[in-house]
Amino acid sequence: MRELYRQTFSQVHSSTVIRWEDMEAMRPKKRISKNLIMLAAVVALLTVLSAAAVAGDWFGLRGLLLPQDVATPIDPETGEQAVETVDMIGLSGYLDSPENKALAEWQAFLDGYDVMAAAKWLDAHPGAVDKKYALYGVYDREMAEKLDEIVEKYGLALHTDREIVLPDGWSTAAGDFLLEGNTAYSGYIYEDGTFAYDGDAGLPGYGLVDYQFRRSVRGCFNEVTLNIGDVSDYREWTYETACGETVTLALSQFKGLILIDLGDSFVTVNVLAGTETDPDDIFSSGAFAAENLENLADLFDFAALTPVKAPDLDTIAENSIPEGARPPETLEEDAIYAATGMEDSFAQSFYCGFYKAVEEDRREDVSNMIAWPRVLASEKEEILIMTAEEFLPYYDEVITQGLKDVMSENQYTEGRADLFYHDGSVGAAGGAVWFTLVEDGKAEIITLQNPEGVSVRYGGHIGRNVAGVYTDTQGTDEVYSSLELCDRGDGTYDAAISLYRLTTLDGMAAPRYDRGDGMLYFTSEDQLVEAVIGFSGDTSTVDTAAVTITYSELSNIQVGDTFRFPDGGV
Repeated sequence: MRELYRQTFSQVHSSTVIRWEDMEAMRPKKRISKNLIMLAAVVALLTVLSAAAVAGDWFGLRGLLLPQDVATPIDPETGEQAVETVDMIGLSGYLDSPENKALAEWQAFLDGYDVMAAAKWLDAHPGAVDKKYALYGVYDREMAEKLDEIVEKYGLALHTDREIVLPDGWSTAAGDFLLEGNTAYSGYIYEDGTFAYDGDAGLPGYGLVDYQFRRSVRGCFNEVTLNIGDVSDYREWTYETACGETVTLALSQFKGLILIDLGDSFVTVNVLAGTETDPDDIFSSGAFAAENLENLADLFDFAALTPVKAPDLDTIAENSIPEGARPPETLEEDAIYAATGMEDSFAQSFYCGFYKAVEEDRREDVSNMIAWPRVLASEKEEILIMTAEEFLPYYDEVITQGLKDVMSENQYTEGRADLFYHDGSVGAAGGAVWFTLVEDGKAEIITLQNPEGVSVRYGGHIGRNVAGVYTDTQGTDEVYSSLELCDRGDGTYDAAISLYRLTTLDGMAAPRYDRGDGMLYFTSEDQLVEAVIGFSGDTSTVDTAAVTITYSELSNIQVGDTFRFPDGGV
């Protein structure tokens, strides 16, 4: 379960670092304020930049290096906490830039400051810190004064506003920098053009790879850093992309990086794959090679990101508000809305309603609050579940007493829980429950994970190539129906569906990145039929597929019809 949580959380963070391991170990047993629960996970802060640590390699990883000591998780048995050294890089620019120098000085200040005490003080004095620091980890007047001193010294400005950008809004917000096969999910953009999002791309011979993208605009203070492990583990080289830009590439056992200085901004692409990625890991497509990293770099037109143009936040905000959601008056009043598009009150109402349905054993209500189709996953197998009704026989395998206990511990009151957020979704119960806003202002549960290691989550084909022939022999030697998927090399498939005595459908199947559910979505060539395709199997293979009709103009095929192909596959 811990590995699932590590996969869930972003690796890019601000200088006030919060890690899942610390949140889990330090979860409070009493009902204290939400701010203090989050701040109980703050790790030891950054140390002063060392000249020796960055000698040489001024335009590679060492030219971004910010060594720091990071506290390991508290041992729940001994209460002890060790400190280990990791290599961090700043995402604002190289050593000689004002942005990098300001970040190093801010980190040096934090290293000798009691941030926990400052956070407690702010809890006791709400509103005491000026709203202009809402986008930074500033908790008292001394921190505010120090930050002002640093940004003035280096001639920088603070961010003043930001907006959520939905997946289809990036071209409007930042330009046409994404090439075919490269998809951006929801993210955020600041008033100066600094932005970040999580995305993925389909690579020839590899499949889908996940990455995190950040552009930091010069002239503004950015406190974001990235843990890269050990800088000496990386192989680095320069590469000219298909669009003609020269980038720096770096690859280690578990991570890849794409770096480019555009003059008016600095871009970092954090690739969540490496040379020793486990090929049996259901979250990955296997080992990531230098050629794969170069192919990913070719899917960005970095020149389209410069010169930087200030985004129209009002237009972005208007296009990013789902029906039924309303923007808060100020960002700090509703951090969940700022990160997910859901008002805090809406998120609390939905989750607490789900918690109450679980507590009262209202099984049909619980099932109907989960996004379907989904995969029921254990250590040994994955079972594709297409509807809420199909989930009911498996209910007790997922909604265990262990899950109920962690959900109960998460509640302040009947109507309020400890909620946090990541990548457009809201988490609860320490990461055991995740939900997101879907169409028409509705929320749905997208992940459930109990302490026993059984989960309901997105489809297992993510990170795998599912090309192959899936058949239904009805227990005989004869094929009655079949599904054939041919890999197109970009994460999509040519699909042929033959349904016994009904019809044959040819078309294309592709992921729906706006849903992120791991299913493939099929549209026939004549556009008369649409369907969703999901997969099951053990933890290392995919051997069963199911096709559920979602739209049909054919009289003999109805919406909701499900056809299963239990034989063969990858």
